[in-house]
Amino acid sequence: MTVHTEEPVAPTHRHQDRLVDKGTGMNKRTSLKLLAATAVMAGAVAAGTTPASAQGVIVFDQWRTYQSFVGCEGWLDSGYEVGTNEVHVRGAFKLGTSTRGTVCKGWLERRTDPNAPWQRISDIHTASDTTYWYYDGGTYQARVCVGDLLYSNSYSCEGYW
Repeated sequence: MTVHTEEPVAPTHRHQDRLVDKGTGMNKRTSLKLLAATAVMAGAVAAGTTPASAQGVIVFDQWRTYQSFVGCEGWLDSGYEVGTNEVHVRGAFKLGTSTRGTVCKGWLERRTDPNAPWQRISDIHTASDTTYWYYDGGTYQARVCVGDLLYSNSYSCEGYW
């Protein structure tokens, strides 16, 4: 969704008894709905809530674990879905250049129970950012991993929630 604010709106003309913006082809009602949806999303982000894949709105609860390796940092945040109270987690990262001069990386891993293998569930991030929210209820466990991957074992994933 893009909201243009730098230039005046293109002139309008009547089309089937509706005002239509010549620049976007949208009628005023569609434009207002789009603007309202954008405002709701901006308010949700400012309040610390964001949509989780197709589930609904996730409200941040607290950070659970902290991870640091060669200057790369990550946190595991927990939240709950409005309406269902299902637990979700996300990785939050403070990444830049490691103390060894290489790019920091961070990702989120999860397993479905304590005996299952860990699986990477997020993209690998190379800038300070957060992952999407992921379901983490029941027997699920999650952890953040950070490092510079200078060598195949140049990362840390200690601790989980």
